[in-house]
Amino acid sequence: MMDLKTASPQEIAKYFSREVNNMFFKPDKIAGEQRDSRQMEDLDICWIKVISDSRYRTDLRNEASAKTGRQLAEIPFVQKKMESVSNEKMEKVAKEMAMDHRTLQQTFSGLVFYHFLQSCDKEESEELIAVMGESFYRLPLI
Repeated sequence: MMDLKTASPQEIAKYFSREVNNMFFKPDKIAGEQRDSRQMEDLDICWIKVISDSRYRTDLRNEASAKTGRQLAEIPFVQKKMESVSNEKMEKVAKEMAMDHRTLQQTFSGLVFYHFLQSCDKEESEELIAVMGESFYRLPLI
């Protein structure tokens, strides 16, 4: 398990890049390990900010994650979290991940979305599921 508090942004990005670089990657293991991690929650929001930005570059390999990120960014409680997140380290990790291979970005997005859903409180997760559907975190692998 990666200690997000003590590792550098580069180490964290490298770790996630390595973990998601697997055709059979399943987000539940890492999301479970980081379930109560405030750092991972901040990374979730930082990543949603990055991929929902109109300047985020996509092609067919990561287009679904950008579309999902933009939809998430329109949900009021997500908007609030995006406005209030202040974690320079996780912002750096998100920017590092945005420079990775687009297929890995897509897989990383699936992990982030899954963890985000798991870390939301009951009311937030109900709203997410109502707006996005139960399996919005499952993105195509291209």
